[in-house]
Amino acid sequence: MDRPLGNYPLLVSEDPDEMEASLAGLVGDCRFRPHSPPEGAAGRVHARRTKNFTVAYVEYPIAAGFRVECPRRRFLIAIPVAGRATVGGARRKPHIRERRGCVVNPGTTMEVRWTQEFAQLLVVVDRGVLETRLSAMLGRALPQPLRFEEVLNFARQPAKGWHDALSAYLGSLDDTDSALEIDVVADSVEQGLMTTFLASQQHNYWDVVTGEAKLVSSRTIREAIRMIDEQEHRNHSVPSLARELGVSVRALEKGFRRHLATTPNAYLRDVRLQRAHADLSSAEPDVVTVAQVAQRHGFFHFGRFAATYRDRFGEAPSHTLRRLIGPFH
Repeated sequence: MDRPLGNYPLLVSEDPDEMEASLAGLVGDCRFRPHSPPEGAAGRVHARRTKNFTVAYVEYPIAAGFRVECPRRRFLIAIPVAGRATVGGARRKPHIRERRGCVVNPGTTMEVRWTQEFAQLLVVVDRGVLETRLSAMLGRALPQPLRFEEVLNFARQPAKGWHDALSAYLGSLDDTDSALEIDVVADSVEQGLMTTFLASQQHNYWDVVTGEAKLVSSRTIREAIRMIDEQEHRNHSVPSLARELGVSVRALEKGFRRHLATTPNAYLRDVRLQRAHADLSSAEPDVVTVAQVAQRHGFFHFGRFAATYRDRFGEAPSHTLRRLIGPFH
């Protein structure tokens, strides 16, 4: 069969110790032990390091145990190509097989029992690189370390799409005439793979990345109100509030409807109208115009502002401004 990364053989050996040493060089501290003597059949490792990834193909002819202590600075993605394996401790033993893999988070341990004729792909990603990509997607720093759910299901979208893209990437890596030999192209493709993975495999920022709405607490809504009411200088928008609160826009909207029977947009608009009304009520018409006050509070369509203002306060903003003019002016 055509093995992935066939142009990058790292090891072909019957020696389990050599297999263990080869794997340790790729994924960190590990222990590899066959359940019986290999009897002349060799294990195989193919591998290539790129700017953002280490990718490896591993196969072994007999059943074996594989334990990896994932370093705190790395994520490990394990994708079976042939055979089956059991992953985890005594209480939880998910099976991985074709179209079903697992993610090992930094600082955790993966224990795997491979069946005979097992083969898998290993993708190692630096934690800092992946968290930087996620931070760029969210437009803010991450308040907590990134953590993925462990089980990967490639039988369904969107994970299937990522798996297909990874397979195409590995095929291109094997082609020495591929555009991936150009550094800027390879980096762009790898950034795309990371972005797709972050939008395919659930993690602790999944709600924010995908916009799926979870119920937010009343405490979160109170904090949103505090930010709107007390941070006038920040000129908040609904997306900026959602980013700072660590929720999606949809979740924030759902929380406002549930707790306040309104939307965050409506609440923001009303607070800005109140501020504009207060400014117009105290301003001198010879010094300030209605347009200036409207723009100061984030209203840039004057006709729409005037109509909304009239609905809210029962008079045109120009009438509020002129009310200060006494009978002797």
